[in-house]
Amino acid sequence: MPRIRQRLSDEGRHIAVGAVALVLIVLLFSFAAGSDSGALGGYRIKARFNSVEGVVRDSPVRLSGVQIGRIAGLDYDSGSQRAVVIMEIRPGIELPDDSIAIVTSEGMLGDRFIRIDPGGSLDMLRDGDEIEFTQDSILFEELLAKVITTVERQRRARSEAGRANDAGGGGQ
Repeated sequence: MPRIRQRLSDEGRHIAVGAVALVLIVLLFSFAAGSDSGALGGYRIKARFNSVEGVVRDSPVRLSGVQIGRIAGLDYDSGSQRAVVIMEIRPGIELPDDSIAIVTSEGMLGDRFIRIDPGGSLDMLRDGDEIEFTQDSILFEELLAKVITTVERQRRARSEAGRANDAGGGGQ
């Protein structure tokens, strides 16, 4: 009989530990799903770009290399045929209204983000304002294609010039 009680109490403890673990896992998942860890509680500004290739929601917004916000949304304005980027900026960060928003990346193949270059105006951007001055994304692939095309064009020109010299010089 004591063996049966011992076995039952061991099983009871295992069941209790499993139930507690299950409750903790459920609480952890519900906390993670319910909290918006990306929300900064700051103000929102927007900017329009011809290309925001590689920028995604929650990409950083940086000023002087420091993250001051995040991309809260991306949209397309069919009227202007431009991408609209909505940025959420941390409270307490003031940006002059003549600042420039630039799509850039960390190195040649790094993640894309928005870099803000502050202007010199004394008027600051407020919630809902739009950055007027922007610089679009420059894609590494496009730059590489241009370099290859230029080098190939120069190689062909040298080759044709060499053939012309050979043809012209061979008859003299």
